[in-house]
Amino acid sequence: MPFSAIPGRARRSRALGSLSIEFLFLFPMVVGILYAAASYGMVFFSQYRLQSVVDRAVATALYVDRSAYSAAELQNQVEGRASDALNGLLLQQPEPLKSMSPVDGACGVESVGGVEMLRCTLTYNYKANPIVPTMSFGMLGTFPPMPDELKAEAHAAF
Repeated sequence: MPFSAIPGRARRSRALGSLSIEFLFLFPMVVGILYAAASYGMVFFSQYRLQSVVDRAVATALYVDRSAYSAAELQNQVEGRASDALNGLLLQQPEPLKSMSPVDGACGVESVGGVEMLRCTLTYNYKANPIVPTMSFGMLGTFPPMPDELKAEAHAAF
């Protein structure tokens, strides 16, 4: 019997049935997209916080008075000030980032083409300590896919 030949009441119940099936198929996808958007937002904001910490640590180290130290002492003063700032700024971060150890972040001076460069890096092992839980679908993998680590780096010549 064609759909147009079905009486009004039966036609409405069939339409409601198909609407229910469409809802059952689309609802998990909409929820998954919303969850992925929220998860990626939190991960990107954590990456932004890490980058802000290393940028501020490098900027703080550049305020060392160059005239007060010899060339050999200046490098140690810049490294020490950057490391102290890095550790202090990490303590002000929310809990997953606050628990990073000093090994995860380091500041050092290296020579690049005859110019002394201060380099600070932070690496957060996201795989071992995820900020947002992921859902596992067995053979299909995890959702949403996340990076193994978050890394932030800043350089400055002094």
